[in-house]
Amino acid sequence: MAQKMLMMAVLVILGTKMATITVANPTCLQSFMSCAPYFKNATLQLQDNCCDPLKQAVATQLTCLCSLLNNPALLTSFKIPIDGALRITRQCGVTDEINGCIPATPRPSPSPSATSPTSAPPTTR
Repeated sequence: MAQKMLMMAVLVILGTKMATITVANPTCLQSFMSCAPYFKNATLQLQDNCCDPLKQAVATQLTCLCSLLNNPALLTSFKIPIDGALRITRQCGVTDEINGCIPATPRPSPSPSATSPTSAPPTTR
């Protein structure tokens, strides 16, 4: 019984490690690597060697790209700034395809008084 429990623990640990490796290095990451010169320099004209791999990844690895774009910490760990990645998707013309997975810019929530005409005025102390 103890041997089976030990074997299960080892399998769980190995499975967790494999999942971490897969998440830490998504296969679609390569599609952004050819765009590296453009991440921090918005004035450079994008070339086909940047946009073509990205367009191919959108066509074949959309789920992977969405996961990557929704994980700014992972992008940053590969020296890819999220704002640069989003700008490049726009400039390469693939924004429509990945629009549903691009993280939205956080907007302040409207105050309760702005959304409800019958809300009570704020109290002062």
